[in-house]
Amino acid sequence: MAGAIAGTVFLCGILWQSPGLTGGGAVAACLALWHVGVGDSIGNSGSPKKRGSRWEFSPSEASSKNPLPAHVGLAPASGVGTAHSETGTADAADTPVQRTTETLVAELLGTGRYALLLRPETKQHLTPAQVMQSVERLDEAMALVPAGRVLLGQLAEQSLSACGPIESDPKLVSRNLVKVEPVYLDRYCVTNQEFQQFVDSGGYEQMEYWDEEALPALLDFIDLTGQPGPRFWTDGRHEPGEERMPVVGVSWYEAWAYARWVGKRLPSDAEWTKAGAWPVESAPGRIAQRRYPWGESFDVRRANLYGSGMGKPVAVEDFSGGTSVGGVHQLIGNVWEWTDTRLADLCDSTLHVAESVISIRGGAYDTYFENQATCHFQSGDQTLSRRPNIGFRLALPMSDLESAPEVQPQDSLANDLMQHLEFVECD
Repeated sequence: MAGAIAGTVFLCGILWQSPGLTGGGAVAACLALWHVGVGDSIGNSGSPKKRGSRWEFSPSEASSKNPLPAHVGLAPASGVGTAHSETGTADAADTPVQRTTETLVAELLGTGRYALLLRPETKQHLTPAQVMQSVERLDEAMALVPAGRVLLGQLAEQSLSACGPIESDPKLVSRNLVKVEPVYLDRYCVTNQEFQQFVDSGGYEQMEYWDEEALPALLDFIDLTGQPGPRFWTDGRHEPGEERMPVVGVSWYEAWAYARWVGKRLPSDAEWTKAGAWPVESAPGRIAQRRYPWGESFDVRRANLYGSGMGKPVAVEDFSGGTSVGGVHQLIGNVWEWTDTRLADLCDSTLHVAESVISIRGGAYDTYFENQATCHFQSGDQTLSRRPNIGFRLALPMSDLESAPEVQPQDSLANDLMQHLEFVECD
């Protein structure tokens, strides 16, 4: 069945001349062939493969084991979803058990997907207590970056404080002075522990989370043992004791897919810069912003850089002295951070920069020069790069949380809630 669907998608892609459908069909066909090859290892019982196998369930098994739509990405809760025999394998007469609204909310909160609950189309179906719980999680995990303009590029580096009247080419000013709408930004980079939940939920096999461009490369996004996951993991898991380390070895596409799964998006280059530089525009064209999140002077004790002597990433809570005015940690040092902005969009038109190069910000544990570890310095890397010094954090525009018209709360019906939990792509 899966092979037939894959073949149909592949043929439609050829007929309609759609690279996305062709690539998606090819990937799906590879997965189907792989499942045929390993079918003997799991027998005919339909039981899940042991942890560390390439996929926890085949697509058909996942739909039968979990009554929720695939795009929600929730792994079956303990004791919920199916009945199991004493040996731990699924009985032939397994009957899916529908989750309650309370269970769904608890699972989304437990996997850090509170942003999905706070979207207007979902929030109107929650109780006041559930909404409050989601808002509390948002406030704990994210900091608000207020609306305003931020100075980018060479103008921002003209002086240590980047303050004073802007007297430059108007075209240069218009390209570097950017308006930012209010946005929430993760206080910490995404950790191994958080990304593990995405891997365990089958995020690497759910095509709806992935950018169309990434589908041909999806089977290359594997760890050291050939399992789906970050490049430096083993058997689909991070190293013990590194739960609070920033996840690294993930491409821009993997970061983007995780963002869709969790209900957020990658920050723009301007949003990231504004969170760190915290500009103050006292008058039109007169902007003061920090060179470092903590002030104007470099201090190696406030960030994990080459001079700190750590030689590797540290936990996301460390180096708290480098926290920004808004309460965002480690914007400078530890790991570079993917943004959602292509470097070509920010460079001078006379420079040729490939469209596949994405802006990265902040410096890392191996950044030697202090002038490369400021709020204004910008670098870039290919979308497919999976380096040990690049991680990411996520953003959530305040506009995504705008209230919908008042609707009377409904009874706790999981079906109604799931209708409104259909994945909404972040702009």
